[in-house]
Amino acid sequence: MTKEFPVQRIGTDPERDAWLTNFFTENHLAFEAFPDIVASPEQLNFIVHMERESFYYPCPDGLFTAIVEKRAADLLDGDYRRIWNRIEELVGSVIDDPYRRQYLMILLGIKYGHETASKVLLPTRLEKRLLRVFINLSDIERPQGSIREKQNLRAHQFLRSRLFQETISSPEGLRIEPGANLDEIGQQIHLVRLQRLILLSTVDSIWKDEGQPAPHTVQRVVQETIDSEGWQWFCDWLRQVLNWGSSPYVLWTGSRSGEIIFDLAIINILIKMGIKVILAVKQAFFHDRISFVDLLEDPTLDELLKGADIISDLKISKKRLLSKLRSDRQLLIISDGTLEEFNPLLTSVTFARAFKEADLVINRSPGSLPCINNHFLFTRDLLSITRQDAMDVSITVKKRHPEIIHFTEQDLRNKAETLIYMVKKQKEKGQKIMFYSAIVGSIPGQLEQAKKILNIFVDHLRSTMENVMVINPAEHFEEGLDADDLMYMWEIFQRSGMIDIWRFQTVDDIEKAFSLLHEKVPPEWSGKDATFSTGCTKEMEIAMDMQKRYPEMQITGPSWERFRRRKEYGVGKLYDRVFA
Repeated sequence: MTKEFPVQRIGTDPERDAWLTNFFTENHLAFEAFPDIVASPEQLNFIVHMERESFYYPCPDGLFTAIVEKRAADLLDGDYRRIWNRIEELVGSVIDDPYRRQYLMILLGIKYGHETASKVLLPTRLEKRLLRVFINLSDIERPQGSIREKQNLRAHQFLRSRLFQETISSPEGLRIEPGANLDEIGQQIHLVRLQRLILLSTVDSIWKDEGQPAPHTVQRVVQETIDSEGWQWFCDWLRQVLNWGSSPYVLWTGSRSGEIIFDLAIINILIKMGIKVILAVKQAFFHDRISFVDLLEDPTLDELLKGADIISDLKISKKRLLSKLRSDRQLLIISDGTLEEFNPLLTSVTFARAFKEADLVINRSPGSLPCINNHFLFTRDLLSITRQDAMDVSITVKKRHPEIIHFTEQDLRNKAETLIYMVKKQKEKGQKIMFYSAIVGSIPGQLEQAKKILNIFVDHLRSTMENVMVINPAEHFEEGLDADDLMYMWEIFQRSGMIDIWRFQTVDDIEKAFSLLHEKVPPEWSGKDATFSTGCTKEMEIAMDMQKRYPEMQITGPSWERFRRRKEYGVGKLYDRVFA
């Protein structure tokens, strides 16, 4: 369980707030300073529940507090030294030339001294910066790639061995309750195999040592049982989701060389149980973690992943991701976009969207636990399955924030279909259907004002138009729906063919709305119309496409040419990313 942690607010202690700002800028974690690198608040909300939080940090609570209070030297020095030792071992293992090795170590030492002097830099950020220097100067595309390939090959050979096949298929330990039906027996078989694979994945000698482990060692391992609340929770979760009637999604993260082969075997069992899996790997080299490059270069992984859908797009849209999840491919592979341990502030758009769409996130990296086990709560249940030593596995679950509302794709489709059904009934009564596209969230900080303007103007339209049903998007906002959800839901409705008149907001409409409010038009709204909205621009594209199919549909408002300045949504926003 996560301990209660006091919510930290800004604006009360200037000195502390200055150190806080320094912490985020020095660690390159401030969105305002690094908007092309750091996740926007909206994207962060896909992963971390931030409603009552002023800021997020990817480290233990105690470490963060110590850094801000300027007493973190003792905590940081040990972690800094461990990172330096890893870098030193890496350089020594891949650089043979004495001069280049000494040159790199001296340069890295200078960088190390500079970065650690202030005692503000997080260990994970230090390691990334040192690794980046090493990668850029060593000209080695895949450091230790051959080692990871050997480990994966050895693990794969073990899983193909007669010893493993007999062990994984043995009925020993299978408990069948009296009166159990075939489905229940099948579930029990899957759970037994999952447990055996998880236990065997703790024996890293399988892939680190030459030859195969002794039969008695393997037998001793699989005869163990996993006795933890986390394992029981996972088993209960699996039994529950198998009764959903639809495929649940699991996001799998943190796989390491050798262990990845067992991970894929576990994933295959989940797939047989009817679960779709998104496997997230590192963008590039990060010690023994599997990277996107490894997928392309490692023959063993290439063989095992032939049927997978490998997605290289780091900024995939919600619509395209859901389309891929609906496909026949049961395994999708993405990059988390980082070269360090789990850090929601730096993950790719694709990873953030995959996290949001998942029903469960599984973490396999012990190095991610310090970030996972702080006081912040996530938007999805997160299960950590990590090996400590041989035959020592830790399974813990961190429940999602209790206030999170998870809208699945089917939920959004149901909302759209309900609206389509309602509109169809009105059309059968002879009413015309008008959809009103207007600025909703396109002006930062003006969401409530935009809805107020929209509501009063639509009321005006309804009072002046006979036999016309006006669809007002502002009336369909619902707690828990973000911009991605709304855009996806509305496109389903907009492509239904139910719309007779598609009206786009004009300058005159906005001026009329303020007149109805008995207010003057404020500067931020002066001269605005639907062309200012990225959402309306996307909707105009849909409207023009639908008009080709239904030529009788009317489109009123600004001309298409005036819309073309808006290009791309900000992630999770209703306005253009250039205004982020």
